[in-house]
Amino acid sequence: MRTLWLICTMCLMHVVVGQKTYVGVKAGGHASSAFIEHTIFNINMNTTFLPGANGGVFIRYLPKEGDSFLNSGIQLGVNYVQKGWKQVFLPIENQPSYTARMTYVEIPLEGIGYFGGKNKYFLSAGLHLEFLIDDDLDLQPTSTNLISDFYTYDEARDREVGYGARLAGGMFRDFSFGTLQLEGFFSYSFSNFIDAGDLTTETPDISNHWMLGCTIGYMISFGKNAKDEME
Repeated sequence: MRTLWLICTMCLMHVVVGQKTYVGVKAGGHASSAFIEHTIFNINMNTTFLPGANGGVFIRYLPKEGDSFLNSGIQLGVNYVQKGWKQVFLPIENQPSYTARMTYVEIPLEGIGYFGGKNKYFLSAGLHLEFLIDDDLDLQPTSTNLISDFYTYDEARDREVGYGARLAGGMFRDFSFGTLQLEGFFSYSFSNFIDAGDLTTETPDISNHWMLGCTIGYMISFGKNAKDEME
């Protein structure tokens, strides 16, 4: 019993003194689009950027800093993200552009490396799960004489759960009122949101969302690392 109590006490001392944990919120904007292709058949779709908004909450755990230039940690979050694309048709097709906006909840798990003094610069990378919670799709083209191919998300056919990767970089700094952060990121969904069935159909078997954006974050911290105690 005494041994168990000693282990719990040492773990508590490590959490309080030997590490720093941030709890934060962030929000920002991004440009998104979709890579829609077929492995065998040629698909002619002119997809362009679609602006969107994103935001989330996260927990960042930074273990005790060592003597090396680069330190590391881990981050877990929940994000609200709007993804989608815009398809532009040829002038002779006489069609307005088509917009597909899909809203996801993402759960990313990322490793983070950082360096610096008061201004800390970081790079993070990791994987995420994504869950579709809403979709806002324009009316589909009515013309039967389209030259361009046209495919979009179908609620009755396609997937609501996916996965992907996220790469980010930026800086954060501690102030008396909390910690501020600036971040730029790139996100790519490896899973296909269109369920193409097998390769014998012309329905795209490659349909991946991607985003490029930035966020502003605010964090509060718990605990201190070794460098904080010396400053």
